[in-house]
Amino acid sequence: MKAPRATRLCPLITVLSAAALLSPPQPAQAAPAPITPPAALSAPGSSTAPVDDPFFHPPTPVTAKPGTVIRSRTSRFRVQPSGLVDTAVHAWQLLYSSTDAHSRPIAVSGTLLVPREPHHGNGPRPIVAYAIGTHGLGDHCAPTRTLANGTDYEGVVIHAMLERGWAVAVTDYEGLGTPGAHTYANGRSQGQAVLDSLRAAGRLPGTGLSAEAPMAVTGYSQGGQAAIWAAELQPSYAPDLDLRAASVGAPAADLQAVAQHLDGRAGFGFGLAAGVGLKAAYPELRLDEALTEHGRKLISDVTDDCTLQIAAKYGLRTWKAVTREDILQSPEWIQRLGEQKAGRRRPLTPVRLYHSQRDDVIPYHASTELRDRLCALGATVDWQPYTVPTHIAAFYASAPQSLSWIEGRLSGQRVGNDC
Repeated sequence: MKAPRATRLCPLITVLSAAALLSPPQPAQAAPAPITPPAALSAPGSSTAPVDDPFFHPPTPVTAKPGTVIRSRTSRFRVQPSGLVDTAVHAWQLLYSSTDAHSRPIAVSGTLLVPREPHHGNGPRPIVAYAIGTHGLGDHCAPTRTLANGTDYEGVVIHAMLERGWAVAVTDYEGLGTPGAHTYANGRSQGQAVLDSLRAAGRLPGTGLSAEAPMAVTGYSQGGQAAIWAAELQPSYAPDLDLRAASVGAPAADLQAVAQHLDGRAGFGFGLAAGVGLKAAYPELRLDEALTEHGRKLISDVTDDCTLQIAAKYGLRTWKAVTREDILQSPEWIQRLGEQKAGRRRPLTPVRLYHSQRDDVIPYHASTELRDRLCALGATVDWQPYTVPTHIAAFYASAPQSLSWIEGRLSGQRVGNDC
């Protein structure tokens, strides 16, 4: 295994933590350009578009095959900190078909971004599915809104991808933007929404994109969970896609471990949100009955919150304080939590897996154990530990190396294997 690389830290004042610059690469490599995070993270959800916008209401029932564009409209892409419209990018908002955790057809919303500059490489322009990290549970938190109004904390990373000439597809996932509850932390639903965003991108007329384009998926945190699920599902769910890379950062690869890790910690609200998301995917799960009065108030509150509210409002609570019984040990919850564990199907595409040893939200061992499961399946894994403190700081610090790694895969370079 690789030893952790030294890091150089650069403070970022936010309500969440400090950010950091990229750790120096090995001497033989050229350093990727650092990605500068916004000076402050804005709370998403301030879009002027109405939450009940008819555009996001799908036909009933949804009958189109997965990845079909149901409707589209032109949009805009704004990046913090300026908030100005990026005039070098074509932007569309999409409503496309996908499937939920029970293999039922659903509609999912998303954004497609394509550089206006003609593609000068050999073959079609690459398409990268960007699996978003936690944005929240309310429809006003959806990336279709935050990317358009310039309040998306991941916009700077997406902008760096566009500058490399790639088209970028950003899914909202199930129920975030569209009617119904967001199935937050449901790996299968998220992974399928990511894969179908690539299909939809290749099929939308007037973009210059091709369904046969080289493709990649990338994501961090919730997006890391979605990205690894997409990579594992692709051979059976979307074999038509030319998927060449999966970059997976700090994934919620073991929800049982994450829930236990967050107990009594500052990030406890993300555990609450995961409970809401799994209940949305599996209505038979007992949740309300197992909550204390205080727990029911918190659950009711979190269902419309975006990322910053989830991070700021619910910290240091414990499962014991919000539940009447230990639901993490109940058979029904153990089963559903276990079903979300990644690393049970061999991805055919190479996987870059990375995680900070000093992550304060998702335990580091969740990724080392995922690495071991993937290796046991015969997958190709490029494993990279970091020592950057905090979950959000490691996201910005790791982004340039992740994009360089994806670029190498899309151009056909050989990949190392740390298994």
